[in-house]
Amino acid sequence: MPTSPTRRLVLAALAATATAGAAGCSTPWGDLRVQPLGGDPPPPEPEPGPDELARRSAVSGVSAALTALDGSALDDAVAGPLRSALGEQLVALGETATSSTPGSTPSSTPSAPASSAPASSPTRSAPASASASASASSGATSSAAAAVVAALTSAASAAREPLADVAGGTARLLACLAAGLDVAAGWASGATASGSAGAPSSTTGSTSTGSSTSSPSPTAAAGSGEQGALAVALAAEEAAEYGYGVLAVRLSGELRASAQADLAAHALAVEELREQLLALGAAPPEPPPAWALPGPVADAAGAVALAVQLEAAATAAAADVVAAADRERRGAAAERVLAAAQRWQRWRSQQPETAAALVALPGLSGR
Repeated sequence: MPTSPTRRLVLAALAATATAGAAGCSTPWGDLRVQPLGGDPPPPEPEPGPDELARRSAVSGVSAALTALDGSALDDAVAGPLRSALGEQLVALGETATSSTPGSTPSSTPSAPASSAPASSPTRSAPASASASASASSGATSSAAAAVVAALTSAASAAREPLADVAGGTARLLACLAAGLDVAAGWASGATASGSAGAPSSTTGSTSTGSSTSSPSPTAAAGSGEQGALAVALAAEEAAEYGYGVLAVRLSGELRASAQADLAAHALAVEELREQLLALGAAPPEPPPAWALPGPVADAAGAVALAVQLEAAATAAAADVVAAADRERRGAAAERVLAAAQRWQRWRSQQPETAAALVALPGLSGR
């Protein structure tokens, strides 16, 4: 039966629509497409931003340090605080702290010297055998400690690298993380070298404030956020300078020398912070005529306790400067966090209740 011209036009339009719909093309009635079998594929994942990339890098570094620690034969008195700090750092980075079972590796290592030289053996060769075994064990422990320290130091460097690329809050977290890792590396090195946990290494006496690497520029003045953080840090440093002048006289020997060196470091920090505020166009606030100490400083124990409190406050204030600072000045602020954290750990090592413990995130932990 012949078709009319009108019917032929309608059939042609319908055929064209079906063809266009199958190809996902536009038609006079709108866009038509055929849904694929199984539904549409999920949208592509967005590219991670600088903060997420920095977080992933930090997680990788901390995890590598934890892996090195788990594979070492370090004594539990050293490995335990390190593992606890690394676990807390992973949690702060949004990860789940991995559960470790350190008992198998470390416990098997110390038992070897005892079996190689029994106490009941009367032979003359026993002392030499015991000495050789002890020497081998000491060498293995030193090698394991060096690997752990290297992993901690590498993780700290990785955490500091993106400070200028991330948001202020992330920069503060990374600076505190890096300080915690570097302090842990120094603590582990000193503890394994001396044979007792809590012994500070030579690096923990650093008095560098970090301002020598970068100074504020009047042409890059930040807003009131950075100025306010610097003012708070200045107040903390002025209080520390006053406090060390009080506590140093209650100490003697090496502790007094350390207190005097820290007094000089805080006095230098006061001058540097004042200069930074002036460079940003802000007048440094005048210090009060005196400070109220948190407690009496009647003896050496009270002096050490005050030093711990002063350094904790200085570390927290320095961390807040990292969060508020202009991107180009974050590196110097992070170095100030590290210097304060090192002094803090050194004084903590003089207290029996904190000597064998680490602060995972100096400047953030406990806040």
